Amino acid sequence: RLRRVLGPGPAAHTRTLSMSFMFGVRAARLSLRCPTGPASRPSSMGHSLRCYSSRPSRFGNKKRTQVLEQEPEAARGGDWVSQSQVKEAPPTAAGAPATFPSYEQRQQQAGSQYESLSDGVVAHMRRVYATLATGIGISAAASVTAMATPLGLVHPLIPGLGAMVPLLGLMYTSKHTHSQTLRAGLFAAFTGLSGWAMAPLLLVALKVSPAIVPQALAITTGLFGTMTALSLFAKPGSMLRLGVPLGAGMLMLLGCGVAGMFVPVTSAWYPLLHSINLYGGLGIFTLYIAYDTQNMINEYEMGEDDHLKHAVDLFINFKVIFQRVLLLLMGRSDD
Repeated sequence: RLRRVLGPGPAAHTRTLSMSFMFGVRAARLSLRCPTGPASRPSSMGHSLRCYSSRPSRFGNKKRTQVLEQEPEAARGGDWVSQSQVKEAPPTAAGAPATFPSYEQRQQQAGSQYESLSDGVVAHMRRVYATLATGIGISAAASVTAMATPLGLVHPLIPGLGAMVPLLGLMYTSKHTHSQTLRAGLFAAFTGLSGWAMAPLLLVALKVSPAIVPQALAITTGLFGTMTALSLFAKPGSMLRLGVPLGAGMLMLLGCGVAGMFVPVTSAWYPLLHSINLYGGLGIFTLYIAYDTQNMINEYEMGEDDHLKHAVDLFINFKVIFQRVLLLLMGRSDD
């Protein structure tokens, strides 16, 4: 083979002999370096081991480190372990390994959200609902105070925008880095300003019928309790799938609200925008109760135990539903 590469002739024959001698010497050195035995044979995975001697180096008394290099080779039928001897885990009927059930199987095996509640989750939910009840009480007291004083004549946009300041303060602070008293004060300020912003609407509702406000409060409480029970008796995490559709619905409500500010009342588009904002907002925030309930449980299990943030989410749902129900009852009384 070397003669074919180097060509014919005496010089080529001499070069052939010299190169054969060099290759023979190199092969002899490699045979001395690599020990014979099972370690130098190819492994069952189609890799070979290159061994280096651990004898003392001629440059000192230090020993060379034995290095094992794996060189990938093509799998052959003559490997020490045949490929047919490799056992694979038998697949299940759904096509997944038996040790890792599929998502559908885990959902079928899991019970309701209520059955999976731990003692820590129950204690956290009690703290959240106690904080929510306190916030509703502060909001009601602020509304009554504003209606009994000249504060009720203030445009509701002013306290409504003012409530955004403590709300952002709550969202961008943490119980681990800020004082709990400060964050509790921000929660009280948010709920109080929200109640002040509702004072003009409550004044109009009481003039229409004194029974409207208690009726709206009872209906809102019933809806809140129903959606909370629905989220607890549903599959764990099933309500979290509503996050994206509810977010899209919020964008739609925002667009209708902005458009309603520039559309005159006499326009034919105003009743449509008003109906979308009224009924759409009622449906979206009613579903948000179930979503926020399971989201609160999920976040607590992930380590987020901020009861003030969870109470704020539920308070916003309660407030928006109460406003929509109040407007619906006022419209029915006018008819």
